Amino acid sequence: MTDSNATHSDRPLGHGTAYLLAALSNIIWGTPPVVTRAIVGDVPPLTLSFLRWSLALLVLSPLVWPRLRQQWPMVRRHFRSLFLLATFMTAGSTLAVIAVYFTSATNAVLVNASQPAVTAVMALLIAGTWLSRQQKFGIAFAFTGIVIMICKGSLQTLLTLDINIGDLIMLSAVCGWSLYSVQLGRRDYRPTADVMMFIIALSGAVLLLPLCLFEMSRAPTFNLSGGVVISICYLALFPTLFATYLWNHVLPAIGPNRASIFGNLIPVSGAALAVIFLNEKLHHYHIIGAALVMLGIWLAIRRA
Repeated sequence: MTDSNATHSDRPLGHGTAYLLAALSNIIWGTPPVVTRAIVGDVPPLTLSFLRWSLALLVLSPLVWPRLRQQWPMVRRHFRSLFLLATFMTAGSTLAVIAVYFTSATNAVLVNASQPAVTAVMALLIAGTWLSRQQKFGIAFAFTGIVIMICKGSLQTLLTLDINIGDLIMLSAVCGWSLYSVQLGRRDYRPTADVMMFIIALSGAVLLLPLCLFEMSRAPTFNLSGGVVISICYLALFPTLFATYLWNHVLPAIGPNRASIFGNLIPVSGAALAVIFLNEKLHHYHIIGAALVMLGIWLAIRRA
């Protein structure tokens, strides 16, 4: 048995399918800040993170067990490095949850929009991967579109944004996600997406357990209402499990630089859902911002 990507690889994705899955995963990732803000007073952040990863692990374990047994010899050989890699993803997700407790949704989305640029820098420093000129323009256009949407087309709003500790925590989360994306593509051995998802969920549950216990010993008892339970189940099954599983499929197919640009769909999808389901008005800055984001994505993924 050789130690290569082909040893236990998933079925290769075409670029078109990979782009669609990257878009879908980031649209789903756009929902946790809203859900988390809704229960911010009911569940402490570390406890919430532990519960979502533990529930994801519980659901995934019986589904992935046959493939894990098949791949176990290679997984065991590389388990330390895979566990460390998974820690980048769980740390990013946990820090993003904590950030929402200290900053506004507006600031969180704006900081999250830096992910393509952060990923590009890390890909350059770690893997020596340079962006093409059109990818640079794509990142710039997409980021400009996000700024226009967040600031509602007003320069004054942009200048009056307050920077706080939550924004720095969110930037740390972005660095964790970017490290995961870059390092996953550089590995000589990579398990299938479902087995990698299992390792990520396992790392989240194991690493967050002592932090959760410490937090529960110092924080007041959380409110386990029906709405809180539904929110935790949603966070575990969709943003944590399903979207991350899709991301593990996408990265080997299109690489971290092209994949990360789809992160700018998060505020676009959020604005669209607000217009559709919350009867919010569609403004000119929504249209201009979304158009720039789409143009940026197109420039970043098109082949020269």
